Amino acid sequence: MKKILIIRPKVGFELGGAERHVAEVAIRLLQRGFQISLIAHEVSLSKEIVDQIDLYRLPLRGFGSIPKQLLFIFQAKRILQEIHYDYIISFYRFPWKSNLFILCDPLVSYTLHQRGSFLSLMRPRYRIMLKLEKVALTEAKKVIALFSPTRNILANFYPQILSKTYVCHRGIDIQKFHPHLRQNRNIYRKIFNLSPKDYIILFVGYDTKRKGLNLLLKTLPHLPSHIKLLVAGKDGTSSERVKFLGKVKEMEKLYALADLFVLPTLYDPGAQSTLEALASGTPVITTPFDGTSEFVIEGLNGFVVEREEKALKEAILRALDTPFDPYIIASTVAHLTWDNYVDCLINHLEE
Repeated sequence: MKKILIIRPKVGFELGGAERHVAEVAIRLLQRGFQISLIAHEVSLSKEIVDQIDLYRLPLRGFGSIPKQLLFIFQAKRILQEIHYDYIISFYRFPWKSNLFILCDPLVSYTLHQRGSFLSLMRPRYRIMLKLEKVALTEAKKVIALFSPTRNILANFYPQILSKTYVCHRGIDIQKFHPHLRQNRNIYRKIFNLSPKDYIILFVGYDTKRKGLNLLLKTLPHLPSHIKLLVAGKDGTSSERVKFLGKVKEMEKLYALADLFVLPTLYDPGAQSTLEALASGTPVITTPFDGTSEFVIEGLNGFVVEREEKALKEAILRALDTPFDPYIIASTVAHLTWDNYVDCLINHLEE
């Protein structure tokens, strides 16, 4: 039985998109007969799953994100020198010869480029993160991009690793997110105290600055008054047209009740929320900086627009007048299953 060691500081279904991503992979690797070891400091998995893996839970110490990251790396390296494994899959900027380095976090180099801040490069925090990113990419035997745009970005920022970079399209839980739920959209709207007559835009994300919530809020007053905005994942002050929901467990209900999903992101390797919206039959508007934009077909399941107010406003108005078919929208991503994704990872591990 081959033993796969997975590295990620946080893993679980209640901790965030990337953390849920790792949990999905670990469970499916177990189902395929691999022995799984996990190095993490926070885990949110069922006892049934935890009992099947070798868990190396590291204590969380230190103040500030960088000291915590460096301590995690130091502790993880000590464990790696003491245990046996056949493969390492790193979902983290871990400076080690991993078999697969999965790019599920934004590239630091490209994020700084998008922000256009040269001063950030002078800060120790970003210099350390850039160093960790470069070493992790260089040392990895193979690098996995979740979507094609990320591979294109690597061609500009790290051309030396392009020959060992491959694309494995991340999966969606199509049993949970599907267009049939839209039949209950008015019931779900009543739960969230929303009118059936309103046109509901949904935004999902915790890192609202990077994901473009401010741009969407700036655009909203210039749209017809019956267009309302739901913000999931972040707390805030609600108003007549904007409702902040904070963390929401049953996200499938929000996608089902929404008329449109909008993510004017500055950069996302591949927003899970974009895929979940499409799988739910909800049209999307995103930017070219979202990796999942490669599956957005103009007028069929949404629009890809430049990240500025005029373009965003025009796209929302076009969506308002476009008769989208939820089942056609869902069919455009129906092949993006977690099983297909994990099969792709295994193929690259065992080649």
